Amino acid sequence: MAVLTGAFPLATETNASLDSYIPLVWGEKVNEFYRNALVAAPFFTDRSSEVSGGGDTLYTPNTTEFTANAKTSGVVVTLNSNSDTKQTLSISNWFESSFAIEDAEAAQVKRSYTIMERYAKNVSYAIAKKLDTAICQMFQQFTNAVGSSTNNLGDSDIRAAFAYIETNGGDSTEGAFFVTPNVFWLQIQKIDRFALAINSPGNNPAMKRPNGYLYGQPVYITQQITTTTTPSGGLSNAFALPDAVHWAGAPLGAGGSKAGAMVGSMGVRVQSNYIPEYLSTVTTADILFGVCLNRNVAGVLIKTTATAV
Repeated sequence: MAVLTGAFPLATETNASLDSYIPLVWGEKVNEFYRNALVAAPFFTDRSSEVSGGGDTLYTPNTTEFTANAKTSGVVVTLNSNSDTKQTLSISNWFESSFAIEDAEAAQVKRSYTIMERYAKNVSYAIAKKLDTAICQMFQQFTNAVGSSTNNLGDSDIRAAFAYIETNGGDSTEGAFFVTPNVFWLQIQKIDRFALAINSPGNNPAMKRPNGYLYGQPVYITQQITTTTTPSGGLSNAFALPDAVHWAGAPLGAGGSKAGAMVGSMGVRVQSNYIPEYLSTVTTADILFGVCLNRNVAGVLIKTTATAV
């Protein structure tokens, strides 16, 4: 075997010269996109069972408080005669998300990627997100509001939200906060009352994640919080009771001509159909739902800046 001496030779093999032998490998891992937490629909009141037999409008009567009147001997009683109103839940929002994969592509896609299953979960999420966002949009219609679109959430705002609920006769122990990640991490965790270990026994902020509770009530962190309209640019967070917002999903069903469909949580239907004319499988997720503000005093709009100041 010859021993090379002197400078290392320049004519070594390179990536280009070995290109025919170097494979391009598609790995086993797939990077799924990050999905936002969908927390509003499970918390607020689901009326779907009441339209399981059909219907596009759901009415809820509103009773009003009676008046107590002084009684005088020998004089007839004073009758209460209230004009009650109703809340209307219209089920008219129909959304779909679909994709199609033809046979040739289906045969060639790497099996381990389970592309049909992955895409089916994707369209299902897109549909469920529509419902969650529609519920969060109701927060701006609450009668009472605290905070400012240009300021951080303050402890006084949190306490004022409790006061509003209880002043209106609501049970604040049933309530929950809905805020964005920025509000929770950059604003609430700046409030010493909730962040300092001395004020949060067993919850040292330097050692563990802060508890998602404010004065004992749960905090749901969600990206579905919408921006304020007056003024624009802030966030419409909320403290609310389950009865503040009602929603219902219509029974799209999975039988008859829709055989093979699956109806999951929140009324999201997923179905796949093979179309022979196109040698293609079409998969669709859809939902037919309605959302209404049921009690405008059962929630408090909490305005904050979008980031932190």
